[in-house]
Amino acid sequence: MKLFYANSSLDRAEIVVLGLPYDRTSSFIPGSRFGPVYIRLCTENIEDYSPYQKESPSQKEICDFGDVSFETRDWEVEIKKNLASIGYNKKIIGLGGEHTISLPLIRFYKEKFKDITVFVLDAHCDLRDQYLGEKICHATVMRRVSELIGVENLYQFGIRSGTEQEFGFHKHIYKFEVFKPLSAVINTIKTPIYLSIDVDVLDPGVAPAVATPCPGGVSYQELVQALLLFRDKEVVGADIVEYNPLAASPWQSGTLAAELLRELTLILG
Repeated sequence: MKLFYANSSLDRAEIVVLGLPYDRTSSFIPGSRFGPVYIRLCTENIEDYSPYQKESPSQKEICDFGDVSFETRDWEVEIKKNLASIGYNKKIIGLGGEHTISLPLIRFYKEKFKDITVFVLDAHCDLRDQYLGEKICHATVMRRVSELIGVENLYQFGIRSGTEQEFGFHKHIYKFEVFKPLSAVINTIKTPIYLSIDVDVLDPGVAPAVATPCPGGVSYQELVQALLLFRDKEVVGADIVEYNPLAASPWQSGTLAAELLRELTLILG
């Protein structure tokens, strides 16, 4: 199944949507590997017109590249092959999948741009050096990102879960809120931006179908208003991760993720 509003060829497309059905390091509720297919399915139930941005992604040049096939254990190699096929001149939106998939996407854009800033909207720090014996997993991914881009270029919002060491790891961890701290810092950024949205930044009452739910999250309206702050910024890539259709009824959270995807396509376009 393809996104119904993604009607461009790869050659013509400005934005490419890439499914990344990977959850091999999931430590609580596996199933986010089904996220891409359910997001596409739920897209059939929403309007492509955004009342927030007053335009439709069907008016943009968008290609749905399908899903990465993880046929081998070397998941990063599989992603790199797909990114190479898409090319550096496209803006890519990755659909996870667990949060680990952000790392190769960010590395891809780091290769293109000398400097890049990563904004993460998430409940969890994901800054452990290792977790359950893994150096690269959903709980360590932002530690690896910080090593790649420089910790001063990593900004995390909505954070409400982590170890004491994680919360002290760097100065750009903004707890509990998204819109207010984001609006205070976004205009200071002079580099291209990569935006990562972990669906569990939202309160579980709003988005229950996530791999690692965490109480006390933000509302959907706060999240959307925060995303709109990126409209006139140089956002070169993005992802939506950790939606897990097996964790709860898939339709509420899936429809929400589908709407977030719609808004992202317009922001990047």
